[in-house]
Amino acid sequence: MTSTDNNWPENWFVRRVLETGSTNTDLFADALAGAPSHSVLMADNQTAGRGRLDRTWEAKPGTNLLVSLLFRSQANLLTSWPRIVAIAAVRACEEIISSGGQSRESETKVKLKWPNDLLLNDLKLGGMLSVSDPQNLFIVVGIGINIGWAPSQAAALSTVANGQTLTPVTLLRNMLLDISRIEKLTTEEQHQQYLGSLATLGRQVRVELINGAVIIGQAVDLDVDGRLVVVENNDQATRHIIDTGDVVHLRNSDHD
Repeated sequence: MTSTDNNWPENWFVRRVLETGSTNTDLFADALAGAPSHSVLMADNQTAGRGRLDRTWEAKPGTNLLVSLLFRSQANLLTSWPRIVAIAAVRACEEIISSGGQSRESETKVKLKWPNDLLLNDLKLGGMLSVSDPQNLFIVVGIGINIGWAPSQAAALSTVANGQTLTPVTLLRNMLLDISRIEKLTTEEQHQQYLGSLATLGRQVRVELINGAVIIGQAVDLDVDGRLVVVENNDQATRHIIDTGDVVHLRNSDHD
């Protein structure tokens, strides 16, 4: 079953389904069939949702935001869309928190963990997975955000909502509005906003690379292409520029 809602921000094409295997898979197929940029597929339930490194992404039906977004642009700009969506997700979550009576300067913080996680007070709030076509004509950005339910050792927005009634539709609408604003910024302005939302910089991290290698050190920078720069603890002269990896934030005391 599919439903549409005309009360979405201008120039967005949103489709909502009760259940699907994976919004990323479905929207990717739609893109191959010619779906326009800024097409969105939202599901109340996913039966085959995947996260990074082929991890399972699960949520109780109807409780969380499960959505994929399609963007078409110049090939050299495609990789900026996941960061734009990430910034917008942080903003939309912060807007919900502040509308519940908490200021953005309060102890409740929504941040990003490079490359694809949202954190609420250092607990996982959401995750992202992006896929592009071989011809670099488009990219599909999938994102899941815990709103009313979260697995063990994770966070949900409802815990900081101060009695507000939160829905995936409300959060998505706010996200789309924020994306529309952020995509009009210059590349440098987008980069600075992403840096401002990133919790990884300055942290001790363990990075597991896709080839199985592990790097432990300090995350010191993020370049304009979104690659993380890590300096090894045991060799300050060795800098790694990482475009793909799984990051774990470490406590400083782990390496004192």
